[in-house]
Amino acid sequence: MDFLVDPVFLAFLFGLIVFGISLWHRRRWGILFGPGLAVFYFLSTAPGANLLLRPLEERYPPLLSPPDVPAIVVLSGGENFLSGRPALSSLPPSTLARVAEGVRIFWTLEGKPILWFVGGAGTEGKGIPLMAQAAWELGVPQEKVRWLTASRNTWEDAALVAQNLGPFPFILVTSAFHMPRAMESFLAHNLNPIPAPCGHLSIASRSYRRYLPSAQVLSASALAVREYFALLWYRLRYLPG
Repeated sequence: MDFLVDPVFLAFLFGLIVFGISLWHRRRWGILFGPGLAVFYFLSTAPGANLLLRPLEERYPPLLSPPDVPAIVVLSGGENFLSGRPALSSLPPSTLARVAEGVRIFWTLEGKPILWFVGGAGTEGKGIPLMAQAAWELGVPQEKVRWLTASRNTWEDAALVAQNLGPFPFILVTSAFHMPRAMESFLAHNLNPIPAPCGHLSIASRSYRRYLPSAQVLSASALAVREYFALLWYRLRYLPG
């Protein structure tokens, strides 16, 4: 029954009450309030979020049996550095999932590839991205870790990788919802990435709770909507025609 204290569920419940009052009193603003409430419900429940996420997340399947390649490239999803805590505790969920997948593939390939981390500003004063430090904390040898931190977005990530890794095949690790944009960017730079999506956000639950508004689901929907706009922007800005 923890959904009863979910702020998004409570907000929807309050909105539903206000909408009902507006209809009871035949207020004109209720005509506008109703569609807004419907959109809010769509974005904050599993069926709506899945409708947005699955076209992004299901384009590339998980890489369960990675091929033998010389490099694994892991893209940053942001950092949250704070002195006095481990690097693993300073990574937001999306970045942590990417690091975990990169390390999983690294050990699946018996620790042979070079593990490249792309993006991320690095810990203040060190210039070493938290992703690299997190990989060391997970047992990856320091000599097997490289990083590129001069990029500001996915397109620049691809440009940096093109300059430093060359045209040979490599495994590309990023969040499942972000993988279509990443693949478009890397392929546009004439690279040969093998997609390894991770951190899937689509909801598999079949219980009644999938129809209840949730803050977690609303956050996932927001990421999906942002990603669709980003895809459109990249195609207009970087991939004309």
